Amino acid sequence: MVFIAPWVNAEDHQQQQVEELRAEIAQLKQLIINKNMVQPQPKKEVPTLGLSKSGANVQLYGFIRGDVAYQFEGAKGMFNSIHSVALEGDANKNATEDRLDSTLTTTRIGLDFKTPAQDADIGGKIEMDFRGGADKDTVRLRHVYMTYNNWLIGQTTSSFLSTETAPEMLDFNTALGGGTTRTPMLRYNKKINSNTQYFIGIEKGHDDNRLPMATIKLSHKFADGDGLVTARSLLQEVRLRDINDATELGWGAALGLRYKLTPSLQLSTNYSHVSGDNKILLASSTNQRYIQQGSGINLIDFDAFQIGATYHLNEKFRSSVGFGTLVYDDEDPITKNANKKLQQGWVNMMYKPYKALTFGAEYVYGERNTVNGLEGEDSRIGMMAKYDF
Repeated sequence: MVFIAPWVNAEDHQQQQVEELRAEIAQLKQLIINKNMVQPQPKKEVPTLGLSKSGANVQLYGFIRGDVAYQFEGAKGMFNSIHSVALEGDANKNATEDRLDSTLTTTRIGLDFKTPAQDADIGGKIEMDFRGGADKDTVRLRHVYMTYNNWLIGQTTSSFLSTETAPEMLDFNTALGGGTTRTPMLRYNKKINSNTQYFIGIEKGHDDNRLPMATIKLSHKFADGDGLVTARSLLQEVRLRDINDATELGWGAALGLRYKLTPSLQLSTNYSHVSGDNKILLASSTNQRYIQQGSGINLIDFDAFQIGATYHLNEKFRSSVGFGTLVYDDEDPITKNANKKLQQGWVNMMYKPYKALTFGAEYVYGERNTVNGLEGEDSRIGMMAKYDF
């Protein structure tokens, strides 16, 4: 007979229980890992209004915005009109001084459409605000276009512009040195790679021109979301029906940059040189596109530049400071009070307590110099409240 001590059996039994428990824990860990590997991650769905009559997904967006401005001196309009500020000696200059204005007409509403198709990408956009008409108080169509794969037809921002590299400004009309002109167009765009794409199209130019304006834009995003750079150009026929139907070739070239210098500090800048156009860029409409020389014409050239920096104090507060200028190479001695040089600077503060709500305040100072030696000043404070929906 073999005698086995009872404490030996008890020790073996305890060890066996420990091993079984370890095995069960290992199996549980593997089950959790497998579940995380095969379980699909929840997708962020874009809220839609539902389906249209033709089966398109419809997404509503926009904002309600209110603006208040106190103008010490400047132009007749409430927003940025540096090219038409009252000049010294103007008999009606007092009408633009010490004035309080307010408006809700910058409120915007839009609809994006997307139609499911097996072998095509079909969509469209309708966006409007209330800045239309002579008094800037009626409904105005901003963007209206349809898309088919890489093609766009309709009205949207000119490809010669780069709003994505413009410095932040509270003023609705944007900053001097850039623009937001929206034109009817036919445009094709294609991605070269995940960070680079180009846009090429024809757009409506001046009413006197027989041919549309040709535009090209190249956009490249930097790695890690640090910013982007754009290069743009335009070509158009400048035709003068009332001067022997004379024509010249107008052109433009531009560069833009937005770059994150630090996680909190971002730099934005644009430069443009334009010959023979007074439509695309902000504040160029007051001057003519040409100077008549006998039976021919000489196109007027100008340079436009803007630069600004935005600093995020924290997740709710940010502040921007900027400068913009527009300088004419060719002076127009015929047009009364034609502009020679425009410049402005601004500083603002934005407060965003919630994702959908933004408050802002901004001070703007600018100067207008004409070819006949006159000067006008723009000095104003603006405040804004905006609710995005």
